Amino acid sequence: MNKIINVGNCESALEVLRTIKENEYVPFDIRITNSHINMINELTGRKIFKNNSLYIESYTLWEIMQPLGGKGNHNYHELTEDDIYNALYSIRNPRSVFVAKEGRFAIISSELSHFNLPMLIVIEVGVSTKEKINANINKIVTIYPKDNIEKIIEKMDKSKLLYENKK
Repeated sequence: MNKIINVGNCESALEVLRTIKENEYVPFDIRITNSHINMINELTGRKIFKNNSLYIESYTLWEIMQPLGGKGNHNYHELTEDDIYNALYSIRNPRSVFVAKEGRFAIISSELSHFNLPMLIVIEVGVSTKEKINANINKIVTIYPKDNIEKIIEKMDKSKLLYENKK
């Protein structure tokens, strides 16, 4: 199944997200366009993302939009379509970027969720899609609201902090 979330077209993106939320799909990859993920390379001065491809599994989206407290492969975070769209849109201007673990990077959104918390977006680099085993894409592993961002960054090994917008 080919679904695209075009971050450059809010209405279209929200419609795709609504469709995903209302239907429990078998997992398939959704391509995210106009995310400007490569701008992270410029902000950090590092070549983290080798291409501008960004994907997320439909099932990941479905789970993070389910009522708070449940759990599948991901915790259910009760995110709204707007929360997810705003998180994806804010990739071009993040609050901070850091190494989550080998091959995974975390982006803290500059936009707040409906919980009045910034969103944490975890992206794995150099992975495959469901259809193509050697695709070498950037794939969102999860998105969720995160509190105590300042404390996390304060306690973090500073070599892992790649970018911070202190505005």
